[in-house]
Amino acid sequence: MSHELTTNAVTKQVEFAYLKSDGLPWHGLGQPMEDHASIDEWRAAAGMNWKIQRAKVRYPVSHDPSVPMREIPDKHVLLRSDTKDALGVVSDSYKVVQPEQVIEFFRDIVKVGGLELSAAGTIYGGRRFWATAKIGEASPTSVRDKIGGYLLLSTSADGSQRTEARRTTIRVVCRNTLAMAASEGQPWVKISHRTEFDPEEVKQFMGLNEAAWEAFRHQITRLANIPVDTTKAEELTEMVLGGGEKVIASAGYNKILDLFDGAGKGADIDGVHGTGWGYVNAVTEYIDHWTRARSDENRFVSAQWGPGADMKQRAVDLVLALA
Repeated sequence: MSHELTTNAVTKQVEFAYLKSDGLPWHGLGQPMEDHASIDEWRAAAGMNWKIQRAKVRYPVSHDPSVPMREIPDKHVLLRSDTKDALGVVSDSYKVVQPEQVIEFFRDIVKVGGLELSAAGTIYGGRRFWATAKIGEASPTSVRDKIGGYLLLSTSADGSQRTEARRTTIRVVCRNTLAMAASEGQPWVKISHRTEFDPEEVKQFMGLNEAAWEAFRHQITRLANIPVDTTKAEELTEMVLGGGEKVIASAGYNKILDLFDGAGKGADIDGVHGTGWGYVNAVTEYIDHWTRARSDENRFVSAQWGPGADMKQRAVDLVLALA
């Protein structure tokens, strides 16, 4: 996520807003928001106050303009109300979730649920958009190693992603992200675009936030108490990346080990150096900031929802298996 965040073609505003007290994002872009800013202020600052419109898909069958165009009966094109840019072609049964709905979802839970919006924005020209709210912050291994827990609500306007609520964490020292699950169950709930978005389903998922946060803190403590030396880190990295001679010779393999051996941000903190938690942080830092990608926004998507997120979980599972 960088300068390739959506820049509105009309207003020239980067469609991203962040909580000022959380600090400047590493890409340095977007609109800073004061604590306790209103939902309406967030929606405007994040550039999420446009609507998704839909139109029938038509195509010409003749160069003669008097010959009417034909329609594809079961397809619609979705477009932005402000710029009229196309977002994607979907089926006529596709249930649209509007950008404002993602923000509005937090209106009645921010105050009563003890949450506070922390970031919101769009990528891919508005094809995907999201908002996050902070669940809490803790220092499970060391007072110097603070970790924030968040609820991430995201969806798409091109059929590439279902509407999803995901618990995630951010390690303050390096902005690395990691999924946060309860002791049982997935760290996310997904809603198909074939059904209407039901906020109550997400709120039921949120009811487990406290249990998930406690389970995550316990998991970090376990990881911090698992010794991992360089030899073990080499074995783990080969398994995380899929194994084989090509993996051992890859830049990714060497980068993860380099980050684990001290080059990673916060690698020298008590409870991190020489531990399973330190190894997991080496993997997450590699995926979030160093892995090859066509663009920074593609790296962000992979790290949050795609292969990168799966690789992080694989690292956690492999280290916990050592206990």
